[in-house]
Amino acid sequence: MVEERFYKHLGPLPLIELLDTLDVDIPEGQFGDIQIQNAAPIGQAANADITYLDGKNVAKKSAGCKAAACFVRAGNAHLVGQNNVLALISNQPQADFAKVLGHMYAPLKYGKNGNPSFTNVTPNQGVVIGAGAEIGEGTSIGPNSVIGPGVRIGANCQIGANVVIEFSRLGDGCKIHHGAVLGGTGFGVTPSADGAVDVPHVGSVRLGDHVSIGCNTTIDRAMFGETKIGTGSKLDNLIQIAHNVQIGNNCMFAAFVGIAGSARIGNGVIMGGGVGIPDHISIGDGVTLVAQAGPIRDVPAGETWGGAPATPIREQLRQLSALRKLVKKKPPAK
Repeated sequence: MVEERFYKHLGPLPLIELLDTLDVDIPEGQFGDIQIQNAAPIGQAANADITYLDGKNVAKKSAGCKAAACFVRAGNAHLVGQNNVLALISNQPQADFAKVLGHMYAPLKYGKNGNPSFTNVTPNQGVVIGAGAEIGEGTSIGPNSVIGPGVRIGANCQIGANVVIEFSRLGDGCKIHHGAVLGGTGFGVTPSADGAVDVPHVGSVRLGDHVSIGCNTTIDRAMFGETKIGTGSKLDNLIQIAHNVQIGNNCMFAAFVGIAGSARIGNGVIMGGGVGIPDHISIGDGVTLVAQAGPIRDVPAGETWGGAPATPIREQLRQLSALRKLVKKKPPAK
């Protein structure tokens, strides 16, 4: 569910009102006076919610869908219809869902007048703390930093200068170095007939205890749910963590690591500089990825991989050795 600590829920709304500006086909008279309570991913949608079905593994995704209505391509409509879910026939299910999502929720905003308002401003340092934010005892905040409405920061944390923290919860003893941004909108973009559509992000970021985030590192909030960094993990400067990434405890990532959306990283994982992780893959516990490694499939626990595409390190070294030998071979005599 969307946390009202960070977002204002604008529902319930009549389905007919949500669909008013969308190019969606519905059998006449089928939606009647349906009220939509929330928008949610298909696996989490309840019987008063709206969702969408698209992409890979649609049969698996649709199993057990309980939503009131679902944006779906015509060829997949039977998959939700068999669960008595109203099929909203769309050529761009995710794009139409994104447009509806923007009507269901609104982020809490800053403002000196009205609700919410600033609860604390330190003019000499330029620090802004939004309404409802909670700052633990012993925590320090550097000059010109912004703490958004509803944010929770634990005890004895160190927040550097020019840091932005929104839609986030931090444990105790965290260190957020200069220029880091936590809780920004991720790169959720989907094509539509009118061009690219930004998918609203209505999730949050959660950091465990004693997490360290380097200078100018960015951690995007989830589309739904949480982007999570486990207790004791240490991230270097200039790292990008995308929406809905799950990182375990006691991980260590060097600079320029980039992790795409919904990747899952186990406990005790080490990544060298410039490692790139694609979306939706899993990296097992205790894995080491050497500098600039680029795995394109799941990496089993305890292994060391390198290269791009990444392979187990022994295999990578054999490939490099074979390549060197091939280059050194003399051309055949003419």
